[in-house]
Amino acid sequence: MRDGEKLRQIFEERSGVLLRYLKRINAHRPQIVEDLLQETMLKVWRHIGDVPVDEDHIQSWLFTIARHVSADEARKRVRRPQESPGERELQNYSSPADPMDVVVARESLLDAFRRLSPERRRAFEEIYLQSRSAVDAAELLSVPIGTAKSRAFHAMNSLRSAVLSA
Repeated sequence: MRDGEKLRQIFEERSGVLLRYLKRINAHRPQIVEDLLQETMLKVWRHIGDVPVDEDHIQSWLFTIARHVSADEARKRVRRPQESPGERELQNYSSPADPMDVVVARESLLDAFRRLSPERRRAFEEIYLQSRSAVDAAELLSVPIGTAKSRAFHAMNSLRSAVLSA
């Protein structure tokens, strides 16, 4: 049997059971279950030569792949920075009608920038103003990458708060 036919047979015979399994282990995030099924089948396709010969072992092999795909997706979601409530406010922020509001916001931003610690200001400048990657900024600042990211993140939050409260 050719690889494509083998995959089609596995999908036709096992996708329903696999989908129910993914729904059960991802009950807290049902919106991604079909994507996880697709990712699982993609991994099966990539490892089609490893499909167990014994019919009794295919199901557990598929469940293992599905569980790993689910865990990988959950880890990606945890590593991905969460949007802070202030980001939505900034995205919806329109130019103030009164030019004086612009001046006040600008002065508040500049004042907040001056009040940043030298370390946070430098990380902010390298990452946001100089458009350096976090890796390059960390190397330039002689700090670990996590430290550079953290400093820039906290600097951005301080500046965002200053503008939104102005």
